[in-house]
Amino acid sequence: MKVWPTMGTKVYRRFSINRYCVVFLFISLHFAYGDVSYSVAEEMKRGSVIGNIAKDLGLGTATLSSRKARIDTDRNDKRYCDINLSTGDLIVTDRIDRESLCGKKATCILKEELVLENPLELQRISIHVQDINDNTPEFSEDLISFEITESADKGARFLLTEAHDADIGTNAVQRYNVQNNEHFTINVDTEVNGRKHSELVLVKELDREKEKELKLVLTALDGGSPQRSGTAIIHVTVLDANDNAPVFSRAVYKASLPENSPLDTVVVTVSATDADTGPNGDITYNFDHVSDDHVSLFSLDHKTGEIKVIGSIDYETETSIELRIRAKDGPGLTS
Repeated sequence: MKVWPTMGTKVYRRFSINRYCVVFLFISLHFAYGDVSYSVAEEMKRGSVIGNIAKDLGLGTATLSSRKARIDTDRNDKRYCDINLSTGDLIVTDRIDRESLCGKKATCILKEELVLENPLELQRISIHVQDINDNTPEFSEDLISFEITESADKGARFLLTEAHDADIGTNAVQRYNVQNNEHFTINVDTEVNGRKHSELVLVKELDREKEKELKLVLTALDGGSPQRSGTAIIHVTVLDANDNAPVFSRAVYKASLPENSPLDTVVVTVSATDADTGPNGDITYNFDHVSDDHVSLFSLDHKTGEIKVIGSIDYETETSIELRIRAKDGPGLTS
């Protein structure tokens, strides 16, 4: 075997020189500080002007072209705005739907960047998307059925299905109305979080011998301009007896669940009792106005009240989940 020490030494020296040369390579990058902020209503037409970013940054249109100005984003699917190099205007290039971007969040902000070259410079852009009244209140069911005994006392209350409106603030549901009738009125309560739920209130006793059923129109109205509304039909069947509604053992059930819990993991079992017997005391459980996202994560046994995991639980997506459960007895009284 022959050894070439001289050649090995030369190779080592060349490698050392190349290694040290790398130290002198660098990139000059300039970051601009402070956001440029704009406010824009959702659903603006493509081509609508958001603002003149060249003027707001003190740049000439010639500078925009020479420095190859462009709008960059972290999203891979859609580019909601771009820059007109001739005018310096920031324009809408795709549909901006606040509900799909931010859901029920109070504020909705699109984050973009203006990129300039020679030298490379990044300028952050914040676009605040404002809600418009583009959604109509909707009930989860078109027909709301009750079976109420003629022995029900005046003042008896029956919880109504909540209407959902994807808009926020005053553009969301503000009030409920029920058509004029002699037996029922409507009462609306507002929760701490601003959600409104309505109850049908009996103001005059029912008489099955005179009237076996009633049909009333329930209307949910938002506070937008122009105002939007949605309706459902309340169908009341008058019965002879069922004077007890189901009562849950607790008003709130709390459970802790690790993320990525295996399918069929039991989360909690809700339980309600009814003092009535026979069909009047048979209870079934259902989700009450639960979003499609949450329905895909959990199952509810209609007979036992057992809630199990059927989807992927991700802590990074949601740290807490609220599920509303309705207990209903045979004739239709609920809690």
